[in-house]
Amino acid sequence: MPIERPGACLLAREEILSRLDVAAAVEEVRRSSVALDIRTPPSPDALKESIPRAIEEGASRIVVAGGDGTLNAAVDALMGAGLGGQASLGLLPLGTANDFAKSARIPAGDLAEALALACVGQATAIDVGHVNGRYFVNTASLGFGAQVTATTPQDMKKLLGGTAYSIMGLVRAFQAEPHEGRLTLPGGETIETRFLIMVVGNGRFAGGGFDVAPRASLTDGLLDIALITDTATESIGTLLDELSDPAHPENEHVYYRQVPGFTLETTNPLHVTLDGEPTTGSRFEFRCSPQALSMVLGADSLTAKETPA
Repeated sequence: MPIERPGACLLAREEILSRLDVAAAVEEVRRSSVALDIRTPPSPDALKESIPRAIEEGASRIVVAGGDGTLNAAVDALMGAGLGGQASLGLLPLGTANDFAKSARIPAGDLAEALALACVGQATAIDVGHVNGRYFVNTASLGFGAQVTATTPQDMKKLLGGTAYSIMGLVRAFQAEPHEGRLTLPGGETIETRFLIMVVGNGRFAGGGFDVAPRASLTDGLLDIALITDTATESIGTLLDELSDPAHPENEHVYYRQVPGFTLETTNPLHVTLDGEPTTGSRFEFRCSPQALSMVLGADSLTAKETPA
């Protein structure tokens, strides 16, 4: 009889487990002699409660099935309870955009492969971003981009996937108003700015697969700031060119910096999403906690800078 490997605890809603492709992936993993405990929290709050309980009962690997928001709930639970180093985290990517999976090179197109990786793959200590008491592992989006995410209808996301964000973005672009704010960087440097979109990247991808923070690494101890300034209509062509290389030092309309932390103060409250989960505010203290979470990543996720296929 084969010896069972240490078990993982899969947390997934009932409707996810009822999918034929998910059920097939679970069966394939179990056939490989992995002890897989399955629990079915019905909501993000229930998922947050399930994680500490599973760890208390002996789970050393927590696997969550869902998208960026589900992953964010799991990270909140682990970090908020001080459990980031006590159990490793795996992801079965089943969301609308799966931006973290793209940043981490987790194979979203093959659920059996993704689940096997999540259950028995080697974990790596990765950075975690936090702002005003909340956590994120992929990106925080502020302003216009966050408004698009927060106002995209659920039915559209289910039907079109990440394309839904692009469609809503085009609609909202004609209504966008710039935000005025002050960035305070390490060393006391301050920058007064007017911006349409700001993305703070721990990972690289946001908004359904856009490579918004091309220099971001999950293990460098830094957050990448990508900021699109208030841009006149006649400069749109230049802006589009700059967005193809947002970190270029000679960009006029796209500002890019890598810092361990910073503070943003805005004149008016604005929309913010943390790994796609919405909130609002007008003062934000962003910090990076280096190597604070043990997470299973895909192959080459820490070294390759080219766009994943």
